[in-house]
Amino acid sequence: MPRRIDHRAREREVAEAAWKVVARDGVGQLSVRNVAEEAGLATASLRRAFPTQDALRAYCLELVRERTQARINAVDQNLPVPDFVEACLLQLLPLDDDRRLEMEVFIAIGVLALTDSALRGPYGKVHDELALGCTSLLGMLAHDGPYGDVSDADIDIESKHLHALVDGLALHLVRQRRTEPTDWATEILSTHLGQLRDRWRQ
Repeated sequence: MPRRIDHRAREREVAEAAWKVVARDGVGQLSVRNVAEEAGLATASLRRAFPTQDALRAYCLELVRERTQARINAVDQNLPVPDFVEACLLQLLPLDDDRRLEMEVFIAIGVLALTDSALRGPYGKVHDELALGCTSLLGMLAHDGPYGDVSDADIDIESKHLHALVDGLALHLVRQRRTEPTDWATEILSTHLGQLRDRWRQ
């Protein structure tokens, strides 16, 4: 009997090969032919899964979203709420090689999305989910502990601030050399959350 192909696994394999092409050669070299070569697949085989270059790029973004969500889902839910919130947010930062590669791809395709309408939707989806995640996590934090009356408007403003902070930290981490330490970024995030809790206690 012919061996059944796990199409989902094949798609992930192809997207990860595409990430390697982007990281090594730049997003301009992200073509079906180059990715097929990197993945060790026939071009025709890859085109059956991703008939266009935009389809391949959109799935690269989707895989970033899936992997990030999987890491967040794996955070211990029995942690105290402040520790849980911080642990989830740390999953959004490129603190190791795998997450750095994800962020490099996200940034590179995000630049293309500025002028490519086919990518604007998939990129916007990831961006919006990040914003929603920041709001949800801060909502958990606001309703845990003696913080007084934290309004929805306060949470909304602070979640925008947090989203911008996380984006900025991620960008700076990607720009620095791989051999440089990353603990400065975790300290900034931890300090920000601590200062936010202090303000909410007042």
